[in-house]
Amino acid sequence: MQEIRSFIQDVPQIVPESWCLKCKICCRFPDTKEVQTPTWSPLEADWAVKAGGQPSWFEKSPDSVSLNPTLHSCGESGYRCPAFQMEGNICSIYSVRPLDCRLYPFVLTRNPGKTEVLLAMDTKCPYIQAHGMDPEVVRYTATLTRTLESPAALDYLRTNPKIIGDFWPEFLSVGALGGMTADLQGQNTAPHPALQPLGWSQRSLLEESLSFLKHTYSGYTAAGILGWSDLIRYWWASLEGAFCLFAQQGGGVFMPLPPLGRSVRPEAFDAAWKILFESNQGSEVSRIEGVEPAMMTQEVLNRFRWREGEAEYLYRREDLAALRGDRYRSQRGAINRFQRWFPSFRSRPFQDQDIVPCLQLYTLWAIRRQQADPGSFSKALVRDGLFFHRRLMMSHRELGLTGRVLEVEGQIRGYTFGAPVSSDVFCVFLEIADRSFPGTNQLLFLEFCKELGDYPLINAMGDSGLPGLRRAKQAYRPVGMARVVELAGVEPAASAVRLQRSPN
Repeated sequence: MQEIRSFIQDVPQIVPESWCLKCKICCRFPDTKEVQTPTWSPLEADWAVKAGGQPSWFEKSPDSVSLNPTLHSCGESGYRCPAFQMEGNICSIYSVRPLDCRLYPFVLTRNPGKTEVLLAMDTKCPYIQAHGMDPEVVRYTATLTRTLESPAALDYLRTNPKIIGDFWPEFLSVGALGGMTADLQGQNTAPHPALQPLGWSQRSLLEESLSFLKHTYSGYTAAGILGWSDLIRYWWASLEGAFCLFAQQGGGVFMPLPPLGRSVRPEAFDAAWKILFESNQGSEVSRIEGVEPAMMTQEVLNRFRWREGEAEYLYRREDLAALRGDRYRSQRGAINRFQRWFPSFRSRPFQDQDIVPCLQLYTLWAIRRQQADPGSFSKALVRDGLFFHRRLMMSHRELGLTGRVLEVEGQIRGYTFGAPVSSDVFCVFLEIADRSFPGTNQLLFLEFCKELGDYPLINAMGDSGLPGLRRAKQAYRPVGMARVVELAGVEPAASAVRLQRSPN
């Protein structure tokens, strides 16, 4: 209980006291039905009573351990929380107020489809209306999201499940909470008894496992994995001396990477596949992705069918930083035009206060992208990409990312993020530019590559099968591809893998 108490009391208040003391919204309700009242755990109610409250303040939920406040009439003003004092506009038990109140104007809610838990801002709050997009609030959101994914938060949720309410139109979602979603759906019990949850607290274990061998593929990075943690639930197990990573999404379980270790035995693949087979009840969703050619030993080939995964483009950094010769004429031309038209541009490191304008730029880019390609695949890429971009921005320090922005007249017109895959390869995970400023992509990429002198190779990710993106990647003259295969089915491979190994 002490851990839960510390968790609750450590949640900071983002709204200044001066705003709260003059607010006419909080703690008051128009009626007693279908209103957004705070919920209390039995432990919080006990603290309130010890601080001077009354047991009659609380009523039990018929189907939950959560407690609801007994609202008191305040005449024409409607109803109020029993702890609220109209005179002075204060809470009589402020020091032990429940988590639901400490979080506000942030709320825990289900998405409209009731399939996941979201952290949202209540836009009825005057402070949020005035400052919801301020850098300080954005930074607070990132901190609060990590706090709510902690083990203590999940322990608290079991004592007050009703704190997760229904979605209201005035709520503005700021992020999904994968751990709470899994717990709410009863999935925090792992999909297999051998699996343990992998979250941010296990980041060092993940990074150590990724570092045993040199890689070129972007998936072998903490950012390439945890960057998707708002959409994908991760689990892990130690099998036959290897670190095995499992991902759960859409009701199925797969491995985004093969078993990892200094020397992985074939038996680790067997043990991992057994978990996949049992978790998915034999479904074809079972697969092992991200297998690099060096890992495709004959013993592995004898165990699985395989198919090529999406390859990623590799370039010599010195080529990208110089853009010499006729083969880079078009890129130099675009950059020269940009510099003539916008001589006051500035390339600088990403800062926390850039999160909001960068996400606004992503939204603008996404709208134009979907107008140009309204297909469902494009829409899915844009939607999922928002979660990935936001997570990398919010957790760039923890994930060891380098970020850069390009400004024109003080406005961000492009941003990019990347991280090392190995001592030889740096991966540029994403790049977004305002297409109404021609040359922004080319200049942003050039400036970024100039700063990465410690890495001989640049991985610029794949092309997602999009012809336009493929042409743009090929125009930079790749020197190789970071190739991977996907393993499926416990059947012998019909033939040996013939994959050209990427340059080291």
